[in-house]
Amino acid sequence: VGFCPNSAQDNWFHNTRRKDMNVCTKIHSDRLKRDFEEHADRAKYESEYERDFLNFLEGIVREADAWIARENGNVTGNVTKIPPTVRAKISELKAQSEHLMRHAEEAADKNEFAASKRSLELADIINKEIEDLKEKHSFVSTGEAVCDICGVRCKPDEEAAHRAGRLHEGYTNIRAKVKDLREKIRSKPDPDDRRRRDDDRERDRDRRDRDRRREADDRGRSRRDRSRSRGHDRSRSRDRDRDRGRDRGR
Repeated sequence: VGFCPNSAQDNWFHNTRRKDMNVCTKIHSDRLKRDFEEHADRAKYESEYERDFLNFLEGIVREADAWIARENGNVTGNVTKIPPTVRAKISELKAQSEHLMRHAEEAADKNEFAASKRSLELADIINKEIEDLKEKHSFVSTGEAVCDICGVRCKPDEEAAHRAGRLHEGYTNIRAKVKDLREKIRSKPDPDDRRRRDDDRERDRDRRDRDRRREADDRGRSRRDRSRSRGHDRSRSRDRDRDRGRDRGR
């Protein structure tokens, strides 16, 4: 059928987080494969094996799709970041701004309104400087993305290495094989379907035969009923004639 994704000799899922993937227990032999390819009934059994293999691979794909859905719920999106040196400068300026705001409140309590106003103006200048630093040095860091083939989470700069990995290659081959087998099985006549069609035709013939026999029986029964009815009519007519003859004899 092409390959075995979880054979003992070459298990694509070994040392991965996919713990539910058990090792295949079937025999993998090149000699047996050649014997099968030369077998007289290869076409008959190959179709059966392909259907079984398709069911197995579709199960793997369903599990991968469920894994992908779970991982998509766990990843974080884009994050806005600021370089560490700029963050330190912003923290320093925030401390200065908070100090000036406290000084402005204290000066106002002492009726030193000019000093309070000056502190507020300096705090406002510092706050504007903070906003300018954020706008100038902020950048968007792209978060992790989930691979829609195998479900592995990776960052954009890791994507090339991920796609060259063994697990991603394995799921790529599995999904491609599922597509190929579906198309092959869809285009190939199903012997079970042929048997069902033959059985349906046989049942239709039996049903038509029964209907014809029933119609013939109904026609025969109708003729017999009409014959008996005519016999009864003639008998009643003779009885009436005898009764009239007796009446005239009196």
